[in-house]
Amino acid sequence: MAQFFLFMAPFFLATTLWGGNYSLADLEALVSEGGHEEFFVHALDIRPSERQEAWRGMVIKMADLLSKETLNKSVIKAADYKKIENLYRWPIIKGDDLYRARRQEIGLRYLKDCLKGNNPCLEDLKYFWESDPTDPDTAFKLAELTGPLTHPTLAPWTFLSVALKSPLSEFYCKEGFAMDELWKKFELDYIRLGPKGDFLKKIDQTVHPECLPHLIAEARKRLKSPQKYGDRELAFKILDVQSKADQKLSDFFYTAYLLERPSQGELFNYSWNRLRELGKNSQRRESVLAWMKLMDPLPDEILNSLDLTKKRVILSHFKQHFPEYLDFYIDQCTQFYGGKGSFPQGNPTIHCQDFMKSDLAPQLLDAQKIEQYQKVHSI
Repeated sequence: MAQFFLFMAPFFLATTLWGGNYSLADLEALVSEGGHEEFFVHALDIRPSERQEAWRGMVIKMADLLSKETLNKSVIKAADYKKIENLYRWPIIKGDDLYRARRQEIGLRYLKDCLKGNNPCLEDLKYFWESDPTDPDTAFKLAELTGPLTHPTLAPWTFLSVALKSPLSEFYCKEGFAMDELWKKFELDYIRLGPKGDFLKKIDQTVHPECLPHLIAEARKRLKSPQKYGDRELAFKILDVQSKADQKLSDFFYTAYLLERPSQGELFNYSWNRLRELGKNSQRRESVLAWMKLMDPLPDEILNSLDLTKKRVILSHFKQHFPEYLDFYIDQCTQFYGGKGSFPQGNPTIHCQDFMKSDLAPQLLDAQKIEQYQKVHSI
């Protein structure tokens, strides 16, 4: 309410100075002169019962004139912005598409400048959005503006939730920052829902179908090249509920899951049993290994586990059912330390060295593999 009176202060001051009520004829004179400042001070002098078509037409015309002049200014100051916002509270003006479009452009220009200052106009931002939280393009642009901010109630998702739910989400989802924010949202949803939650429903509630191809593409990318721990599991969940996880993809995921930081539970059991299935089908193992060979670095967090029993049990499971992966992993490690092959991103076997020093290596690897590694590593 205080902010409303702040907006209205210039108009109240003008009324006090000029005094008196204006007639329709007075307003018509102001329209012919283009005097929008004085016009809006006295536009409401006309009784509600007399605010017919002529009055409405004058109000819209003068509002459009004011917004046009404001938009043509090289710098939009706080006073200019507040006049535009004040008029947007008039129902007749809020319904004018031209004024609405200009108001959005004016607001975005003003907010972009003032948010860069030492005292960012967070209250103005909040009020601007809450006055009309429906336009997806405005929502997307506000999300871009709030990306660098740390205000808890004005995070980018406040605005992206509107943009990505619109039919225009096809364009918004292409932007990297928007997909990153969407991914963060789904990370929290996945944790809250748990493995048995209806994640498909949550996706449908969050984004428009036009966004789904971009979400699926992002999930495929993070499945193979996760940016952080947990990305691969979330990526697989997204692909699975969208019916995009065929046998080859799920073979790869369950195999990679065991090689990272597996924890006891349903997912661990699926992965354990899937590796046993792969042990009976060399063609499926070859397919998984082909995927693995494209990864850099290779999944090997299990080699760094402090749970020695879990590490021994899982690696023994690989030794029995998927020895090709262990052989390939050690070969890559040996080539890297031997200076052979091309490794533009450095060592693809991050935990290999520590593993080869452990008592577990001789129990799982052929003596020839260990000898080859020791030969190049001692150089």
